[in-house]
Amino acid sequence: IMSNNNNTFVLNLAEYEAPKIIESKQKDWVTFGENNSYFQYIIDRYRNSTTNNAVINAITHLVYGRGLSALDASKKPNEYAQLMAMLSKNDVRQIATDFYMFGQCAIQVHYNDKHDSIVKGFHIAVNLLAPQKCDADGNINNYFYSDNWENTREFVPKLIPAYGTSKEKIEILYIRPYMVGMKYFAMPSYIGGIGYALLEEEIQNYLINDTQNGFSGTKVVNIIGEFTEEQQRTRSNQIQQKLTGAQGKKVIVSFSGSKELQTEVT
Repeated sequence: IMSNNNNTFVLNLAEYEAPKIIESKQKDWVTFGENNSYFQYIIDRYRNSTTNNAVINAITHLVYGRGLSALDASKKPNEYAQLMAMLSKNDVRQIATDFYMFGQCAIQVHYNDKHDSIVKGFHIAVNLLAPQKCDADGNINNYFYSDNWENTREFVPKLIPAYGTSKEKIEILYIRPYMVGMKYFAMPSYIGGIGYALLEEEIQNYLINDTQNGFSGTKVVNIIGEFTEEQQRTRSNQIQQKLTGAQGKKVIVSFSGSKELQTEVT
């Protein structure tokens, strides 16, 4: 808390707000947070937290292991061969990554012309999908796909039937475990520690910024005397250039006519 007057330059500090998970029902689709933003929140924690990044990479590598296999492969060689041809190694790896990182994943299922057998399965990024609102029986019959949920006017969501609900050539198999209180989505298994991933990012940014600045951000430079606004601005810029780095101005420069009017910082 700072008591100031009209001649004080105050540094405003950003406040941290925990993300809110909102199942938006404003349109025909339901998004995971506003504009599917919670998926991006998880991606950002993966990209920016060193520990979280390393753990997710290691666990998804272990989940994938040596790739897709089956316990009865020797007893059903033809079915096993069809399975191996249906999903590529790269698709299986991406599906496993999505499932651990987001707590859910999706497969784009392709049928033959008669719609009596599955020809191919492809990974589809689950963060680009949004389920349609449930019907009266609580079933999700369709999913919407968009390359950018923040700009649905330009990237108009495309309706794709859910697996086993149509005779269309392409359907979406959405895989998610049951989670209490979640109707359309699931949470990653490490959700309890995701706040610490964010904390690690903030500590990293703080230390980098503090290293690049040659002057601690807890100081106040108080210049006593009478100065014009132009003189105050000049003096303030001179001090900041000398005492701070290029990445931020962490010094508060205050001007007051006497010691009785000097800035107080609590």
